[in-house]
Amino acid sequence: MRCFTHPRSEAVGICSSCNKGVCARCAVEKDGKVYCKACIAKSKFSELKCANHPRSEAVGICSACKKPICDACAIDKEGKLYCRLCSAELPPEFEVPEPARVAEARPAYVEERLPPARIEEKRIPKMKVELAVKTSEIVSSTIFGGIVGGFLMGLPFINLLLVWEVLGGYVAAYLLRLRVDRYGNGYLRSRDAMFAGAISGVFAAFLSTFFNIVYAVLFKGMLLQASDFLLSLGLDVGIADVIMKASVTDLTLPAAFIFTKLVVTVVLFALLGAVGGAISSELSRK
Repeated sequence: MRCFTHPRSEAVGICSSCNKGVCARCAVEKDGKVYCKACIAKSKFSELKCANHPRSEAVGICSACKKPICDACAIDKEGKLYCRLCSAELPPEFEVPEPARVAEARPAYVEERLPPARIEEKRIPKMKVELAVKTSEIVSSTIFGGIVGGFLMGLPFINLLLVWEVLGGYVAAYLLRLRVDRYGNGYLRSRDAMFAGAISGVFAAFLSTFFNIVYAVLFKGMLLQASDFLLSLGLDVGIADVIMKASVTDLTLPAAFIFTKLVVTVVLFALLGAVGGAISSELSRK
């Protein structure tokens, strides 16, 4: 029987927990029974959570970065556990060289045979992992994304380009990924990124409305000139009025109109922010 972890080594027993063959390097005796190191690690670290997957129980500690890792992240190399990132970054000289073989004298008439191909362990590349997000981690990222989208969407006439709020949602999801990603090789779930973008859009809606009102009060003369400019371009009076009301929130307008515009802005900005968050999530997977 061969060891389950080291197929080249003969097994010296069977793990009492997982019933897999274990060699001398893997076998651990406890209470008169033989266990493999993986099962011992699971019982020892069952109360810890994985650093990459907070919802999964840890099965051990990475020998390099000393962080708890779950079964999906654990890589066994020469009897030690490593996370995927540390395992991929191990130097080539880490591999233990095989002992030199003494060449045997062979008669001249014996047909020379090619030596069997050496099976080399492939280096594990860095892999993108799905990041779990807590509600408390969304706050600061969405506030900054809302400031970006709200400021740009609050500028008169420039706010008619709705792409600014998509940018705000993208920024919110991107900053959130930077906050929760400890290794730089993870991506947010689409629903988490869209939720972060939508929340930033709601915050941006109130912020842009505030800027609209400030601009309407401070630059009233310039806005009147802008209205005359639209009319000079040959636009209909009704169309020019719609453009002015869409780009600037004037306090002289009826309160019902201002409230309706705010509600529509909140819904629209939330949708645009969610789109920006989804784009950020998809780009982070690549």
